[in-house]
Amino acid sequence: MRPFRPALAVFTALAMLVTAAAADEFPALYRVTGVAQNDALYIRAEPDAGSAIIGFLSPDQSGVEITALSPDGRWGQVNYFERAGWSHMRYLERAMAGSWRDAQTSLSCYGTEPYWRLSLFLPTDRAEFGSLSRLDDEVYELVTDSGALPATRFPPVLAIPFSGTREGAAILRGEDCNDGMSDQEFAISAFLYFRGDSEAFSGCCRLE
Repeated sequence: MRPFRPALAVFTALAMLVTAAAADEFPALYRVTGVAQNDALYIRAEPDAGSAIIGFLSPDQSGVEITALSPDGRWGQVNYFERAGWSHMRYLERAMAGSWRDAQTSLSCYGTEPYWRLSLFLPTDRAEFGSLSRLDDEVYELVTDSGALPATRFPPVLAIPFSGTREGAAILRGEDCNDGMSDQEFAISAFLYFRGDSEAFSGCCRLE
């Protein structure tokens, strides 16, 4: 039997924690940097310089949401129209402080079957909900009384209770999410609960 190696076990545990912490940093907002004004930052189908180009970011573009990193950390996943692609992190600079879990960043959440949307204007403690499954649906303004509750770190979860026209809560989780309508990839899932309703709305969120 091989002897137990404490140093190796500790290193492995630390590596797992670092990987989890790095994943916890996304999604995050970035800005393009270091690209000439007459050039563009390409978005490629895969995290590889030889992969097909599916779009581009302008040299001064901001508000770029990076949802994940490639295994080598050199490429960032970014949504472009109806699909997800990859841009080189060398030309992207982080533009937001902290994490989405701090409830200091506005988010837009969407879902299907039925189609719905939720805009969370954090940290102003205001939210707007609308369901487009029926033509006569109204848009509700949901004012949060107590703001977002403290988030858990592993897994990252943020709870946002609200009251006003209707009472309920939005539960946001840091995890892979697909909207069911496109090939985009999101990093936050959302579950929306209204008091008195027997079913929850589910969908994905992006940073604004």
